[in-house]
Amino acid sequence: MSEREAPICDDSSVIGVDGDGQVLVAKVQTWARKNVVPLNAAIEITQRCNIRCLHCYNFDRDEPRDGCATQGGSAKPELSTEEILRVMGELRAAGCLFLMLTGGEILSHADLFVFLDRARELNFSVQLLTNATMLQPGVAARIASYENLQGVSVSLYGATPAVHDGVTQMPGSFRRTWDGIRRLRHLGLSVRLKFILMKQNAHEAEAMRAQADADGLPYLVDLTITSRHDGTNGSLSTRLAASTVEDLYRGPLRDLGVKEGFEPTDASWACNCARGNVAITARGDVQPCISVPLAAGNVREQSFAEIWASSPLFQRIRGLKIADYETCAPCDHKRYCHRSRGAAVTASGSYTGVDPFVCATAEIAHRLCDEAKAPAEPPPARARLAVIS
Repeated sequence: MSEREAPICDDSSVIGVDGDGQVLVAKVQTWARKNVVPLNAAIEITQRCNIRCLHCYNFDRDEPRDGCATQGGSAKPELSTEEILRVMGELRAAGCLFLMLTGGEILSHADLFVFLDRARELNFSVQLLTNATMLQPGVAARIASYENLQGVSVSLYGATPAVHDGVTQMPGSFRRTWDGIRRLRHLGLSVRLKFILMKQNAHEAEAMRAQADADGLPYLVDLTITSRHDGTNGSLSTRLAASTVEDLYRGPLRDLGVKEGFEPTDASWACNCARGNVAITARGDVQPCISVPLAAGNVREQSFAEIWASSPLFQRIRGLKIADYETCAPCDHKRYCHRSRGAAVTASGSYTGVDPFVCATAEIAHRLCDEAKAPAEPPPARARLAVIS
């Protein structure tokens, strides 16, 4: 990434593209951002899920509630299949090319393949986010039959069954996830892992990376746990302590977390939210990014094109400069910061606010980099520290 480019959220970055393809995609992404074209869209097709992750950002999976419940307890149904199909057409007409289907667990939706059929008709380049536990051989083979499927992103929460299954609260999920991953790879699909580190699994960080390297799998490492989008904060009980982050940065994550950054400009500070990225939630809210719970409008009330073009929220985000981030602008650590807009919103209520955890992590990286007096060894090409909008 050059100094003048805005970071793209790694959750929506394109999987399975290398070499000249990466160069071409980067040019198209830069063009889309500059021209405010929603090239990258995520649709949360459902919040239903077959596992109950402790850190889930949607809502507490231990609570006996409908997955469609909204903040404040009012019921608003998830988008119907027909509504999602309509939105897919509106996204394509607006210039979207890269479509991410997420959840919840996408395989919990009975009409996943209806959406994949429509995505193929519309010539979307598709990527899927899944926990892979429901990828039985026939399902995996059917998914692999879509020639426009760019890749699949799978979350993993440990290097051993005990740790991973403890996070998902589903015995056998570690084995089933790895079975699904290997089925997809056997069928020739690109798979990327996402390691979300928390109190329950930080001690396995090195082993998690080693497993991915042994299998030749690219991966992201994400340390940021946010409060939930329903307004509760039980998920924060899984967040790493600052001392653990420092131990990780001194040890198994040193090559990813301790490296010199650059002084950001207004252009490089701006992420892709509401410029080249957009997300539609399971209830139809249009957000700057799937991790940023701010609604610019709802596709049940307005067309996507109208929301994209005229939303006051989106227009404000597109006009922001570093000076508008009152805490970040004067901060000595911002060149080491993996700023998360979603974490900032859930922690402060403001897009330009901050999450103290992210700030503390940047301070640790800065201090350790100064101690090192030299750039750290570059990470393996397959590994990245996540930049999540």
